Amino acid sequence: MIDDLWKDVDIRVIDQRIGAGVGGMDTVIRVLHRPSGIIVEVPRVTGSQFNDRAVAMDMIAAALTHPQYRGEP
Repeated sequence: MIDDLWKDVDIRVIDQRIGAGVGGMDTVIRVLHRPSGIIVEVPRVTGSQFNDRAVAMDMIAAALTHPQYRGEP
C-alpha cells in the first residue's frame, strides 16, 4: 500500500524556528497526502532522512486505513 501512496504525496523538508535560544532551529519532514488533505509532520529524530520519510509514510498509511477515516463506527 505504501508504494501506491508515493504518487499522491508531496514531501518537504523544512527548517523551522522553535524558540529563541541558541540553536533554535529544528528540521521537520512534512508530508501532504493530496487526495485526502492529511498532513503529517515528523521531527528529524534519526540521522537518516530516508528513515524519517518512511515513518511519515507509515503514519499516512495508518491514517488512511483507520476506521474513523473510512467512515466506520
